[in-house]
Amino acid sequence: MFNAIAQRYDLLNHLLSGGVDIYWRRRALDSVRGEAPQRVLDLATGTGDFALAAERLGPRQVVGVDMAIEMLRLGADKIAKRRPPMPVGLLVSDAEGLPFKAETFDLVMGAFGVRNFGDIPSGLAEAHRVLKPGGEILVLDFCQPTTPLFRQLYLFYFHRVLPLIGGLISGQRQAYAYLPRSVGEFPQGQAFVDLLDAVGFAETGYTPMTLGISAIYQGVKRPVD
Repeated sequence: MFNAIAQRYDLLNHLLSGGVDIYWRRRALDSVRGEAPQRVLDLATGTGDFALAAERLGPRQVVGVDMAIEMLRLGADKIAKRRPPMPVGLLVSDAEGLPFKAETFDLVMGAFGVRNFGDIPSGLAEAHRVLKPGGEILVLDFCQPTTPLFRQLYLFYFHRVLPLIGGLISGQRQAYAYLPRSVGEFPQGQAFVDLLDAVGFAETGYTPMTLGISAIYQGVKRPVD
């Protein structure tokens, strides 16, 4: 499905969010705590927008993983055109079976992709495994607003308007019907924080943004005593 919509993926993300997705990524990265991470892993990187945005953290290396080869091809084109060059590498990999040694990365992050994991707890456990002690997990994803009136307007747009526009532009209406369904099934707010706690993260929490349309989730791998 994601390979089929790859060519229009970035355009649609920006159009359908009114460009707010760019602000959300920046704000998420600005929320990273502690020292600037040197090695960063971006899960479900897609076309690499979040991996490239991580430049603001000044990392020595960024690795993006995804299972959608067409998405990665577009991401590779972006990286090749980046001036000045940025140390970003892309790899075909399942987030639930990462090909990295334990305690490799200072920051593991993901934007708008964690909800698509086949097994979210397994993916979070892998993120915990490859993080260095003291390293941080950072997840950005959609939520459903809780304010009654705004929630009704949002759900109408999300379930009726978005699939129509996305389908017309991409030719893949089914893919954009999947988006609201996947958001509805995704554990949100404290429910996602509980998953982070369950796989061993500490100092967990979440920050809603833009009237609850999206949220930043964070946690830290406990340092070795």
